[in-house]
Amino acid sequence: MSEVKSEVKPEVEATPMEVDPTPAAGSSDSKPVATSSESSDSETAATSFELGPAPKLEGKDDKEVEELLAKSAKQVYFYFSDSNLPVDKYFFSLTCCNAEGWVPIKTILTFKRMREFQPFGVPFVTYALQKAIQEEGNDPMVAVSKDGENVRRQRPLEPNATAWSRSAYVKGFGEEESELNTQLKIEEYFDQFGKINAVRLRRGDLEGKGPAGKGKGKFKGSVFVEFAYEADLNKFLEQETVPQFSPDGPEMVKMSKDAYVKMKAKEKGIPEGEIHKGRQSKTEGATAKKFNAFREMEKAKKGQLPALAKIPDEVAIVGSRPEVNGASGKYSNDKKRGREDDDEERKGKGSRTQEPEPLIIEYKGVNLECDRHTGKIVDPSKLVFENESAIKFINHGENPDWKDLKAQVGEVLGSAPFLAYPPGAAFGTIAKSDSSAFTDEDLEKFRAAKMQFGGAEVEWARMDEQEQRNFWHTRANFQGKLAADKLNEADEKKSRGHGGGGRGGGRGRGGRGGRGGRGGRGGNRGGRGGNRNAERAERGGDKSANPASSLPPSLKTGN
Repeated sequence: MSEVKSEVKPEVEATPMEVDPTPAAGSSDSKPVATSSESSDSETAATSFELGPAPKLEGKDDKEVEELLAKSAKQVYFYFSDSNLPVDKYFFSLTCCNAEGWVPIKTILTFKRMREFQPFGVPFVTYALQKAIQEEGNDPMVAVSKDGENVRRQRPLEPNATAWSRSAYVKGFGEEESELNTQLKIEEYFDQFGKINAVRLRRGDLEGKGPAGKGKGKFKGSVFVEFAYEADLNKFLEQETVPQFSPDGPEMVKMSKDAYVKMKAKEKGIPEGEIHKGRQSKTEGATAKKFNAFREMEKAKKGQLPALAKIPDEVAIVGSRPEVNGASGKYSNDKKRGREDDDEERKGKGSRTQEPEPLIIEYKGVNLECDRHTGKIVDPSKLVFENESAIKFINHGENPDWKDLKAQVGEVLGSAPFLAYPPGAAFGTIAKSDSSAFTDEDLEKFRAAKMQFGGAEVEWARMDEQEQRNFWHTRANFQGKLAADKLNEADEKKSRGHGGGGRGGGRGRGGRGGRGGRGGRGGNRGGRGGNRNAERAERGGDKSANPASSLPPSLKTGN
Protein backbone atom coordinates (compact mmCIF):
# COMPACT_ATOMS: atom_id res chain seq x y z
CA MET A 1 0.00 0.00 0.00
CA SER A 2 1.37 3.43 -0.86
CA GLU A 3 1.64 6.23 1.65
CA VAL A 4 0.29 9.76 1.63
CA LYS A 5 3.41 11.78 2.42
CA SER A 6 3.23 15.42 3.38
CA GLU A 7 6.09 17.89 3.25
CA VAL A 8 6.35 19.88 6.48
CA LYS A 9 6.57 23.59 5.83
CA PRO A 10 8.58 25.90 8.10
CA GLU A 11 6.64 27.04 11.14
CA VAL A 12 6.13 30.73 10.91
CA GLU A 13 3.62 31.53 13.62
CA ALA A 14 3.13 30.67 17.26
CA THR A 15 0.02 28.67 18.05
CA PRO A 16 -1.75 27.50 21.21
CA MET A 17 0.02 24.40 22.46
CA GLU A 18 -1.39 21.01 23.21
CA VAL A 19 0.71 18.80 25.49
CA ASP A 20 0.72 15.00 25.10
CA PRO A 21 3.05 13.40 27.63
CA THR A 22 3.53 9.66 27.75
CA PRO A 23 1.73 7.73 30.54
CA ALA A 24 3.68 7.36 33.75
CA ALA A 25 5.41 4.21 34.84
CA GLY A 26 4.33 1.91 37.61
CA SER A 27 3.21 -1.59 38.35
CA SER A 28 -0.17 -3.23 37.96
CA ASP A 29 -1.67 -4.83 41.04
CA SER A 30 -5.31 -3.84 40.81
CA LYS A 31 -6.85 -6.29 43.23
CA PRO A 32 -8.76 -4.79 46.20
CA VAL A 33 -7.37 -5.33 49.69
CA ALA A 34 -9.79 -3.22 51.73
CA THR A 35 -13.13 -2.19 50.30
CA SER A 36 -16.10 0.08 50.82
CA SER A 37 -19.70 -0.31 49.75
CA GLU A 38 -20.34 3.37 49.08
CA SER A 39 -20.67 4.80 45.57
CA SER A 40 -20.31 8.32 44.26
CA ASP A 41 -22.72 9.83 41.76
CA SER A 42 -20.39 12.59 40.59
CA GLU A 43 -19.98 12.36 36.81
CA THR A 44 -18.65 15.80 35.95
CA ALA A 45 -15.00 16.52 35.34
CA ALA A 46 -13.40 19.60 36.81
CA THR A 47 -12.17 21.49 33.76
CA SER A 48 -10.46 24.19 35.82
CA PHE A 49 -9.54 24.44 39.47
CA GLU A 50 -7.39 26.37 41.89
CA LEU A 51 -4.78 23.98 43.23
CA GLY A 52 -4.01 25.82 46.46
CA PRO A 53 -1.14 25.06 48.84
CA ALA A 54 0.21 21.53 49.16
CA PRO A 55 -1.18 19.44 52.02
CA LYS A 56 0.77 19.13 55.26
CA LEU A 57 1.60 15.72 56.71
CA GLU A 58 2.66 15.20 60.29
CA GLY A 59 6.29 14.15 60.48
CA LYS A 60 6.97 14.98 56.80
CA ASP A 61 8.79 18.02 55.45
CA ASP A 62 7.75 19.79 52.25
CA LYS A 63 10.18 17.81 50.09
CA GLU A 64 8.91 14.47 51.42
CA VAL A 65 5.30 15.56 50.80
CA GLU A 66 6.16 16.51 47.21
CA GLU A 67 7.77 13.11 46.66
CA LEU A 68 4.71 11.31 48.04
CA LEU A 69 2.36 13.39 45.89
CA ALA A 70 4.36 12.60 42.75
CA LYS A 71 4.57 8.90 43.63
CA SER A 72 0.83 8.51 44.25
CA ALA A 73 -0.12 10.32 41.03
CA LYS A 74 2.42 8.27 39.08
CA GLN A 75 0.86 5.01 40.29
CA VAL A 76 -2.72 6.08 39.50
CA TYR A 77 -1.58 7.23 36.05
CA PHE A 78 -0.11 3.79 35.49
CA TYR A 79 -3.44 2.08 36.17
CA PHE A 80 -5.01 4.19 33.39
CA SER A 81 -2.01 4.00 31.03
CA ASP A 82 -1.80 2.42 27.58
CA SER A 83 0.62 -0.11 29.07
CA ASN A 84 -1.76 -1.36 31.76
CA LEU A 85 -5.42 -0.58 31.13
CA PRO A 86 -5.87 -2.70 27.97
CA VAL A 87 -4.51 -5.82 29.72
CA ASP A 88 -5.73 -5.29 33.30
CA LYS A 89 -9.08 -7.07 33.33
CA TYR A 90 -10.12 -6.04 36.83
CA PHE A 91 -9.28 -2.35 36.49
CA PHE A 92 -10.75 -2.10 33.01
CA SER A 93 -13.96 -3.64 34.38
CA LEU A 94 -14.09 -0.92 37.06
CA THR A 95 -14.06 1.71 34.30
CA CYS A 96 -16.99 -0.03 32.60
CA CYS A 97 -19.40 0.48 35.51
CA ASN A 98 -20.52 3.82 34.06
CA ALA A 99 -20.51 5.45 30.64
CA GLU A 100 -17.85 8.03 31.57
CA GLY A 101 -15.33 5.56 33.01
CA TRP A 102 -15.20 6.98 36.55
CA VAL A 103 -13.43 4.95 39.25
CA PRO A 104 -13.64 5.99 42.94
CA ILE A 105 -10.30 7.11 44.30
CA LYS A 106 -11.09 5.36 47.58
CA THR A 107 -11.31 2.07 45.66
CA ILE A 108 -7.93 2.70 44.05
CA LEU A 109 -6.53 3.35 47.54
CA THR A 110 -7.33 -0.27 48.44
CA PHE A 111 -4.82 -1.60 45.89
CA LYS A 112 -1.56 -3.02 47.19
CA ARG A 113 0.68 -0.41 45.58
CA MET A 114 -1.45 2.39 47.05
CA ARG A 115 -1.47 1.17 50.66
CA GLU A 116 1.16 3.65 51.84
CA PHE A 117 -1.14 6.52 50.85
CA GLN A 118 -4.22 5.20 52.71
CA PRO A 119 -3.41 7.11 55.93
CA PHE A 120 -3.42 10.39 53.98
CA GLY A 121 -6.92 9.84 52.59
CA VAL A 122 -8.67 10.61 49.30
CA PRO A 123 -8.04 14.40 49.39
CA PHE A 124 -4.28 13.79 49.32
CA VAL A 125 -4.46 11.63 46.18
CA THR A 126 -6.95 14.05 44.62
CA TYR A 127 -4.52 16.92 45.14
CA ALA A 128 -1.69 14.83 43.67
CA LEU A 129 -3.74 14.07 40.55
CA GLN A 130 -4.85 17.68 40.11
CA LYS A 131 -1.22 18.79 40.37
CA ALA A 132 -0.18 16.25 37.74
CA ILE A 133 -3.06 17.32 35.48
CA GLN A 134 -2.02 20.98 35.67
CA GLU A 135 1.57 20.08 34.84
CA GLU A 136 0.44 18.12 31.74
CA GLY A 137 -1.23 21.09 30.08
CA ASN A 138 -4.18 21.03 27.67
CA ASP A 139 -4.41 17.30 27.05
CA PRO A 140 -4.05 15.44 30.37
CA MET A 141 -4.43 11.67 30.39
CA VAL A 142 -6.84 11.61 33.34
CA ALA A 143 -9.56 13.82 34.79
CA VAL A 144 -10.81 14.22 38.36
CA SER A 145 -14.49 14.74 39.15
CA LYS A 146 -15.60 18.11 40.53
CA ASP A 147 -16.24 16.63 43.96
CA GLY A 148 -12.70 15.21 44.01
CA GLU A 149 -13.93 11.67 44.69
CA ASN A 150 -13.42 9.97 41.32
CA VAL A 151 -10.90 9.73 38.50
CA ARG A 152 -11.20 8.54 34.90
CA ARG A 153 -9.11 8.32 31.78
CA GLN A 154 -9.77 11.36 29.61
CA ARG A 155 -7.55 10.67 26.62
CA PRO A 156 -8.96 8.03 24.19
CA LEU A 157 -7.48 4.58 24.70
CA GLU A 158 -5.60 3.40 21.63
CA PRO A 159 -3.67 0.19 20.92
CA ASN A 160 -0.11 0.30 22.24
CA ALA A 161 1.24 -0.97 18.92
CA THR A 162 4.87 0.02 19.54
CA ALA A 163 5.28 -1.42 23.06
CA TRP A 164 6.98 -4.56 21.72
CA SER A 165 9.66 -2.61 19.85
CA ARG A 166 10.32 -0.45 22.94
CA SER A 167 10.77 -3.40 25.32
CA ALA A 168 13.82 -5.31 26.53
CA TYR A 169 14.49 -8.61 28.30
CA VAL A 170 16.78 -8.19 31.31
CA LYS A 171 18.05 -10.87 33.72
CA GLY A 172 20.15 -10.60 36.86
CA PHE A 173 17.74 -9.74 39.67
CA GLY A 174 18.08 -12.96 41.66
CA GLU A 175 15.59 -15.81 41.52
CA GLU A 176 12.63 -15.82 43.92
CA GLU A 177 11.40 -12.62 45.53
CA SER A 178 12.78 -11.10 48.71
CA GLU A 179 13.03 -7.69 50.29
CA LEU A 180 16.09 -7.07 48.11
CA ASN A 181 14.42 -7.55 44.70
CA THR A 182 10.89 -6.25 45.10
CA GLN A 183 8.97 -4.81 42.17
CA LEU A 184 9.60 -1.31 43.50
CA LYS A 185 13.37 -1.79 43.84
CA ILE A 186 13.61 -3.21 40.31
CA GLU A 187 11.65 -0.23 38.94
CA GLU A 188 14.01 2.14 40.77
CA TYR A 189 16.97 0.35 39.17
CA PHE A 190 15.65 1.09 35.67
CA ASP A 191 15.05 4.80 36.41
CA GLN A 192 18.74 5.44 35.66
CA PHE A 193 18.24 4.45 32.02
CA GLY A 194 15.33 6.73 31.05
CA LYS A 195 11.57 7.02 31.35
CA ILE A 196 9.95 3.62 31.91
CA ASN A 197 6.32 2.73 31.19
CA ALA A 198 6.22 -0.68 32.85
CA VAL A 199 8.37 -3.41 34.40
CA ARG A 200 6.85 -6.90 34.31
CA LEU A 201 8.42 -9.61 36.45
CA ARG A 202 8.62 -12.98 34.72
CA ARG A 203 7.41 -15.96 36.73
CA GLY A 204 7.40 -19.70 36.34
CA ASP A 205 4.33 -21.92 36.43
CA LEU A 206 2.61 -23.26 39.54
CA GLU A 207 3.00 -27.00 39.62
CA GLY A 208 -0.17 -29.05 39.47
CA LYS A 209 -2.36 -26.10 38.49
CA GLY A 210 -2.42 -26.63 34.73
CA PRO A 211 -3.25 -23.63 32.53
CA ALA A 212 -4.57 -21.71 35.57
CA GLY A 213 -1.06 -21.72 37.06
CA LYS A 214 0.76 -20.37 34.01
CA GLY A 215 3.07 -17.50 34.93
CA LYS A 216 1.97 -17.43 38.59
CA GLY A 217 4.90 -19.25 40.20
CA LYS A 218 8.28 -18.15 41.52
CA PHE A 219 10.09 -15.10 40.16
CA LYS A 220 12.61 -16.15 37.48
CA GLY A 221 15.00 -13.28 38.13
CA SER A 222 14.23 -11.69 34.76
CA VAL A 223 11.84 -9.00 33.55
CA PHE A 224 10.42 -7.38 30.46
CA VAL A 225 10.89 -3.63 30.73
CA GLU A 226 8.97 -1.24 28.46
CA PHE A 227 10.74 2.06 27.79
CA ALA A 228 8.68 5.15 27.01
CA TYR A 229 11.02 6.17 24.21
CA GLU A 230 12.73 4.07 21.58
CA ALA A 231 15.88 6.21 21.83
CA ASP A 232 16.31 5.33 25.52
CA LEU A 233 15.85 1.62 24.78
CA ASN A 234 18.52 1.79 22.08
CA LYS A 235 20.95 3.59 24.40
CA PHE A 236 20.35 0.91 27.05
CA LEU A 237 20.91 -1.97 24.65
CA GLU A 238 23.99 -0.34 23.09
CA GLN A 239 25.82 -0.22 26.43
CA GLU A 240 28.45 -2.94 26.60
CA THR A 241 27.69 -3.51 30.27
CA VAL A 242 25.17 -2.08 32.71
CA PRO A 243 25.46 -1.77 36.51
CA GLN A 244 24.65 -4.90 38.47
CA PHE A 245 21.35 -4.88 40.31
CA SER A 246 23.15 -5.88 43.51
CA PRO A 247 26.93 -5.69 44.15
CA ASP A 248 27.27 -9.40 44.86
CA GLY A 249 24.65 -10.50 42.35
CA PRO A 250 25.02 -12.00 38.87
CA GLU A 251 26.09 -10.08 35.78
CA MET A 252 23.20 -8.47 33.96
CA VAL A 253 21.97 -10.04 30.72
CA LYS A 254 20.01 -7.83 28.32
CA MET A 255 18.59 -7.95 24.82
CA SER A 256 15.56 -6.62 22.98
CA LYS A 257 12.30 -8.39 23.70
CA ASP A 258 12.03 -9.26 20.01
CA ALA A 259 15.47 -10.93 20.02
CA TYR A 260 14.69 -12.86 23.20
CA VAL A 261 11.34 -14.19 22.03
CA LYS A 262 12.81 -15.23 18.66
CA MET A 263 15.65 -17.01 20.46
CA LYS A 264 13.24 -18.96 22.67
CA ALA A 265 11.01 -19.76 19.70
CA LYS A 266 13.98 -21.21 17.84
CA GLU A 267 14.94 -23.33 20.87
CA LYS A 268 11.42 -24.75 21.01
CA GLY A 269 11.04 -25.24 17.28
CA ILE A 270 8.29 -22.62 16.96
CA PRO A 271 8.21 -20.83 13.56
CA GLU A 272 8.74 -17.07 13.77
CA GLY A 273 5.42 -16.57 11.99
CA GLU A 274 3.64 -17.90 15.06
CA ILE A 275 5.13 -15.26 17.36
CA HIS A 276 2.38 -12.77 18.10
CA LYS A 277 3.69 -9.33 18.92
CA GLY A 278 1.61 -7.26 21.29
CA ARG A 279 0.49 -10.21 23.40
CA GLN A 280 2.29 -13.03 25.11
CA SER A 281 3.64 -15.66 22.76
CA LYS A 282 3.75 -19.42 23.15
CA THR A 283 7.38 -19.06 24.22
CA GLU A 284 6.22 -17.16 27.31
CA GLY A 285 3.81 -19.85 28.41
CA ALA A 286 0.68 -17.75 28.00
CA THR A 287 -2.84 -18.97 27.56
CA ALA A 288 -4.68 -18.10 24.37
CA LYS A 289 -7.30 -16.12 26.32
CA LYS A 290 -5.19 -13.32 27.73
CA PHE A 291 -7.44 -10.31 28.39
CA ASN A 292 -7.50 -7.69 25.65
CA ALA A 293 -9.68 -4.63 26.21
CA PHE A 294 -9.83 -3.79 22.50
CA ARG A 295 -11.17 -7.24 21.69
CA GLU A 296 -13.85 -6.86 24.37
CA MET A 297 -14.84 -3.41 23.09
CA GLU A 298 -15.28 -4.87 19.61
CA LYS A 299 -17.49 -7.60 21.07
CA ALA A 300 -19.62 -4.97 22.81
CA LYS A 301 -20.04 -3.05 19.53
CA LYS A 302 -21.34 -6.24 17.92
CA GLY A 303 -23.94 -6.83 20.62
CA GLN A 304 -21.97 -9.51 22.45
CA LEU A 305 -21.38 -9.43 26.18
CA PRO A 306 -17.71 -8.60 26.86
CA ALA A 307 -15.67 -10.81 29.16
CA LEU A 308 -15.28 -8.57 32.21
CA ALA A 309 -14.23 -9.31 35.76
CA LYS A 310 -16.76 -9.83 38.54
CA ILE A 311 -16.57 -6.89 40.93
CA PRO A 312 -17.42 -7.84 44.54
CA ASP A 313 -20.41 -6.12 46.13
CA GLU A 314 -18.26 -4.52 48.82
CA VAL A 315 -16.08 -2.65 46.30
CA ALA A 316 -17.08 0.98 45.79
CA ILE A 317 -17.95 1.82 42.17
CA VAL A 318 -19.66 4.59 40.21
CA GLY A 319 -22.74 3.24 38.45
CA SER A 320 -23.61 -0.46 38.42
CA ARG A 321 -21.57 -3.63 38.21
CA PRO A 322 -20.99 -5.05 34.72
CA GLU A 323 -23.05 -8.09 33.82
CA VAL A 324 -20.79 -11.12 33.51
CA ASN A 325 -23.18 -14.10 33.33
CA GLY A 326 -24.85 -13.89 29.92
CA ALA A 327 -26.10 -11.09 27.73
CA SER A 328 -29.69 -9.97 27.87
CA GLY A 329 -31.75 -10.41 24.74
CA LYS A 330 -32.64 -6.73 24.65
CA TYR A 331 -28.97 -5.69 24.58
CA SER A 332 -28.12 -8.04 21.74
CA ASN A 333 -31.26 -7.20 19.77
CA ASP A 334 -30.69 -3.46 20.12
CA LYS A 335 -27.19 -3.80 18.75
CA LYS A 336 -28.41 -6.07 15.98
CA ARG A 337 -31.06 -3.55 15.00
CA GLY A 338 -28.42 -0.83 14.89
CA ARG A 339 -26.33 -2.89 12.48
CA GLU A 340 -29.37 -3.62 10.29
CA ASP A 341 -30.25 0.08 10.14
CA ASP A 342 -26.66 0.87 9.24
CA ASP A 343 -26.71 -1.72 6.43
CA GLU A 344 -29.93 -0.28 5.04
CA GLU A 345 -28.49 3.21 5.07
CA ARG A 346 -25.45 2.04 3.12
CA LYS A 347 -27.40 0.36 0.33
CA GLY A 348 -27.04 2.14 -3.01
CA LYS A 349 -24.67 4.78 -1.64
CA GLY A 350 -21.31 3.11 -2.12
CA SER A 351 -19.36 1.92 0.91
CA ARG A 352 -15.64 2.20 1.37
CA THR A 353 -13.83 -0.79 -0.12
CA GLN A 354 -10.27 -0.14 1.07
CA GLU A 355 -8.47 1.42 3.99
CA PRO A 356 -7.18 4.95 3.43
CA GLU A 357 -3.47 5.39 2.91
CA PRO A 358 -1.48 6.28 6.03
CA LEU A 359 -0.45 9.92 6.44
CA ILE A 360 3.32 10.32 6.80
CA ILE A 361 5.04 13.64 7.47
CA GLU A 362 8.76 14.33 7.56
CA TYR A 363 9.65 16.25 10.70
CA LYS A 364 13.22 17.03 11.71
CA GLY A 365 14.56 14.39 9.35
CA VAL A 366 12.30 11.58 10.62
CA ASN A 367 9.22 10.13 8.90
CA LEU A 368 6.29 10.15 11.34
CA GLU A 369 2.95 8.45 10.83
CA CYS A 370 -0.04 10.61 11.78
CA ASP A 371 -3.69 9.88 12.43
CA ARG A 372 -5.11 10.73 9.03
CA HIS A 373 -8.17 12.43 10.48
CA THR A 374 -6.68 14.52 13.34
CA GLY A 375 -3.01 14.63 12.35
CA LYS A 376 -1.79 13.48 15.76
CA ILE A 377 1.51 11.60 15.83
CA VAL A 378 0.91 7.86 16.19
CA ASP A 379 4.23 7.04 17.88
CA PRO A 380 5.70 10.05 19.77
CA SER A 381 8.70 7.96 20.86
CA LYS A 382 10.18 8.41 17.36
CA LEU A 383 10.45 12.19 17.72
CA VAL A 384 13.99 13.59 17.73
CA PHE A 385 15.22 16.93 19.04
CA GLU A 386 18.44 18.54 20.24
CA ASN A 387 18.77 18.80 24.01
CA GLU A 388 18.30 22.34 25.41
CA SER A 389 16.55 23.37 22.19
CA ALA A 390 13.61 24.81 24.15
CA ILE A 391 13.51 27.04 27.21
CA LYS A 392 10.62 28.40 29.24
CA PHE A 393 9.51 31.77 30.60
CA ILE A 394 7.69 31.53 33.91
CA ASN A 395 6.54 34.99 34.89
CA HIS A 396 3.93 37.33 33.48
CA GLY A 397 1.64 40.14 34.49
CA GLU A 398 -1.98 40.78 33.59
CA ASN A 399 -3.28 40.24 30.03
CA PRO A 400 0.13 39.44 28.48
CA ASP A 401 0.49 39.69 24.70
CA TRP A 402 2.59 36.80 23.37
CA LYS A 403 3.21 38.64 20.10
CA ASP A 404 4.95 41.44 22.00
CA LEU A 405 7.24 38.97 23.81
CA LYS A 406 7.97 37.15 20.56
CA ALA A 407 9.13 40.42 19.02
CA GLN A 408 11.40 41.15 22.01
CA VAL A 409 12.98 37.68 21.83
CA GLY A 410 13.42 38.09 18.06
CA GLU A 411 15.41 41.28 18.60
CA VAL A 412 17.84 39.46 20.91
CA LEU A 413 18.17 36.36 18.71
CA GLY A 414 18.20 38.18 15.40
CA SER A 415 15.40 35.98 14.04
CA ALA A 416 11.78 35.26 14.90
CA PRO A 417 11.45 32.35 17.38
CA PHE A 418 8.71 29.79 17.91
CA LEU A 419 6.66 30.82 20.95
CA ALA A 420 4.05 28.74 22.74
CA TYR A 421 1.86 30.21 25.43
CA PRO A 422 -1.58 28.67 26.07
CA PRO A 423 -3.84 31.26 27.76
CA GLY A 424 -3.65 30.91 31.53
CA ALA A 425 -0.69 28.50 31.45
CA ALA A 426 1.89 28.49 34.24
CA PHE A 427 4.71 28.96 31.75
CA GLY A 428 5.40 29.39 28.04
CA THR A 429 8.05 27.97 25.75
CA ILE A 430 10.52 29.46 23.29
CA ALA A 431 12.48 27.66 20.53
CA LYS A 432 14.81 29.02 17.85
CA SER A 433 13.67 29.07 14.24
CA ASP A 434 16.39 26.53 13.36
CA SER A 435 15.57 24.35 16.42
CA SER A 436 19.15 24.58 17.68
CA ALA A 437 20.14 24.54 21.36
CA PHE A 438 20.15 27.61 23.62
CA THR A 439 23.58 28.37 25.04
CA ASP A 440 24.27 29.83 28.47
CA GLU A 441 25.22 33.02 26.63
CA ASP A 442 21.75 33.14 25.05
CA LEU A 443 20.10 32.93 28.47
CA GLU A 444 22.34 35.68 29.84
CA LYS A 445 21.32 37.93 26.94
CA PHE A 446 17.64 37.25 27.64
CA ARG A 447 18.05 38.07 31.32
CA ALA A 448 20.07 41.20 30.57
CA ALA A 449 17.33 42.42 28.19
CA LYS A 450 14.82 42.47 31.12
CA MET A 451 11.94 41.67 28.76
CA GLN A 452 8.42 42.55 29.88
CA PHE A 453 5.43 40.24 29.51
CA GLY A 454 2.13 41.70 30.65
CA GLY A 455 3.93 44.36 32.68
CA ALA A 456 6.17 41.91 34.58
CA GLU A 457 9.79 41.04 33.96
CA VAL A 458 10.21 37.61 32.37
CA GLU A 459 12.11 34.88 34.21
CA TRP A 460 13.94 32.31 32.05
CA ALA A 461 14.68 28.67 32.91
CA ARG A 462 15.91 25.46 31.32
CA MET A 463 13.38 22.68 30.62
CA ASP A 464 13.79 19.07 31.68
CA GLU A 465 13.72 16.28 29.10
CA GLN A 466 10.01 15.51 29.53
CA GLU A 467 9.03 19.16 29.12
CA GLN A 468 11.11 19.37 25.95
CA ARG A 469 9.55 16.17 24.59
CA ASN A 470 6.08 17.58 25.28
CA PHE A 471 6.95 20.76 23.40
CA TRP A 472 8.33 19.05 20.28
CA HIS A 473 5.52 16.49 20.33
CA THR A 474 3.05 19.33 20.23
CA ARG A 475 4.91 21.09 17.42
CA ALA A 476 4.85 17.84 15.43
CA ASN A 477 1.12 17.41 16.14
CA PHE A 478 0.58 20.93 14.81
CA GLN A 479 2.34 20.04 11.55
CA GLY A 480 0.43 16.76 11.38
CA LYS A 481 -2.87 18.60 11.76
CA LEU A 482 -1.96 20.97 8.91
CA ALA A 483 -1.25 17.97 6.69
CA ALA A 484 -4.44 16.16 7.79
CA ASP A 485 -6.57 19.27 7.21
CA LYS A 486 -5.16 19.54 3.72
CA LEU A 487 -6.08 15.93 2.94
CA ASN A 488 -9.52 16.29 4.52
CA GLU A 489 -10.16 19.33 2.35
CA ALA A 490 -9.08 17.35 -0.73
CA ASP A 491 -11.42 14.51 0.28
CA GLU A 492 -14.26 16.98 0.68
CA LYS A 493 -13.69 18.44 -2.79
CA LYS A 494 -13.48 14.94 -4.23
CA SER A 495 -16.74 14.05 -2.49
CA ARG A 496 -18.56 17.04 -3.98
CA GLY A 497 -16.99 16.49 -7.40
CA HIS A 498 -18.08 12.85 -7.59
CA GLY A 499 -21.61 13.44 -6.44
CA GLY A 500 -21.17 11.42 -3.27
CA GLY A 501 -24.29 12.89 -1.71
CA GLY A 502 -23.95 13.80 1.93
CA ARG A 503 -21.82 10.76 2.74
CA GLY A 504 -18.39 11.81 1.56
CA GLY A 505 -18.55 9.77 -1.66
CA GLY A 506 -16.37 6.68 -1.80
CA ARG A 507 -14.50 7.76 1.35
CA GLY A 508 -17.25 6.67 3.72
CA ARG A 509 -19.42 8.56 6.13
CA GLY A 510 -19.10 12.31 6.37
CA GLY A 511 -15.62 12.59 4.89
CA ARG A 512 -14.35 9.86 7.16
CA GLY A 513 -10.85 9.81 5.70
CA GLY A 514 -9.33 7.26 8.07
CA ARG A 515 -9.02 6.47 11.75
CA GLY A 516 -10.81 9.63 12.75
CA GLY A 517 -14.19 7.87 12.83
CA ARG A 518 -17.57 8.50 11.29
CA GLY A 519 -17.44 12.22 10.78
CA GLY A 520 -20.80 13.65 9.83
CA ARG A 521 -23.55 11.29 10.89
CA GLY A 522 -24.85 13.44 13.73
CA GLY A 523 -27.25 15.72 11.91
CA ASN A 524 -24.81 17.01 9.31
CA ARG A 525 -23.90 14.34 6.79
CA GLY A 526 -21.95 16.45 4.37
CA GLY A 527 -18.21 16.15 3.93
CA ARG A 528 -17.62 19.09 6.26
CA GLY A 529 -19.09 17.12 9.16
CA GLY A 530 -15.95 15.02 9.48
CA ASN A 531 -13.73 18.10 9.56
CA ARG A 532 -15.82 19.83 12.20
CA ASN A 533 -15.83 16.72 14.37
CA ALA A 534 -12.06 16.45 13.99
CA GLU A 535 -11.67 20.07 15.09
CA ARG A 536 -13.90 19.52 18.12
CA ALA A 537 -11.96 16.39 19.03
CA GLU A 538 -8.68 18.32 18.72
CA ARG A 539 -9.97 20.77 21.31
CA GLY A 540 -11.06 17.91 23.56
CA GLY A 541 -14.73 18.87 23.37
CA ASP A 542 -16.14 16.03 21.29
CA LYS A 543 -15.61 12.37 22.20
CA SER A 544 -17.62 11.07 19.26
CA ALA A 545 -15.00 11.76 16.61
CA ASN A 546 -13.40 8.38 17.17
CA PRO A 547 -15.98 6.11 18.82
CA ALA A 548 -13.98 2.95 18.19
CA SER A 549 -11.18 4.13 20.47
CA SER A 550 -13.26 5.88 23.14
CA LEU A 551 -13.13 4.51 26.68
CA PRO A 552 -15.10 2.92 28.12
CA PRO A 553 -17.58 1.35 25.67
CA SER A 554 -21.29 1.57 26.40
CA LEU A 555 -21.93 -1.74 28.11
CA LYS A 556 -25.05 -3.47 29.36
CA THR A 557 -24.74 -3.58 33.14
CA GLY A 558 -26.43 -5.64 35.78
CA ASN A 559 -28.19 -4.26 38.82
